[in-house]
Amino acid sequence: MSYRLPPLTGIKAFEAAGRHLSFKLAAEELSVTPGAISQQIKHLEQTLGFPLFHRLHRSLILTGHGEALLPALSDAFERMSTAMDAVASSLPTKRLRLGVSPDLTDDPHRLVATLTKTGQAPDYLQVSSTDDVASLLSGALDAILRPGPSPYPGMHSEVLDLHHAFAPWHRASLVVWPGLAKCREFLKARSLLSSL
Repeated sequence: MSYRLPPLTGIKAFEAAGRHLSFKLAAEELSVTPGAISQQIKHLEQTLGFPLFHRLHRSLILTGHGEALLPALSDAFERMSTAMDAVASSLPTKRLRLGVSPDLTDDPHRLVATLTKTGQAPDYLQVSSTDDVASLLSGALDAILRPGPSPYPGMHSEVLDLHHAFAPWHRASLVVWPGLAKCREFLKARSLLSSL
């Protein structure tokens, strides 16, 4: 039995670009150039015989075919990632670049090391002391933890009940690019920072 699939590089490029609605962010995630993402997706579209994106000036919109395909592919990659975590936990991971507001802690590195109970930050997390939303919007950060709820248009934001190590703070907003909200590094970081 063989699987009826187009080239996996194109599928992977489409899934990342579809989650982010950006060739640039997909390229950063996959460690290639935006041009490579564009070419892989064009090749995939030629193979499939229909477009997956409407390419507008400085933005992407999924076509009907793209909208139908993306959830199933994202789910498949999520399931493959979970399977790999279970079997090959030492598989290298890309670090989530997390900014932690100085209002929440003076030393985010020490705090994260305390939360892990190992004395060091986990390999999936790179922490810096900042609450500059501009760093998130520019792509210098993947996520940011800030005190209090606030609207963050175009971003995925959730209010976390913080781990007691953040006292006197009990709640904070964890803000991330929508395309990263289901990635394993983000989910692990969210679990680490929360009281649950």
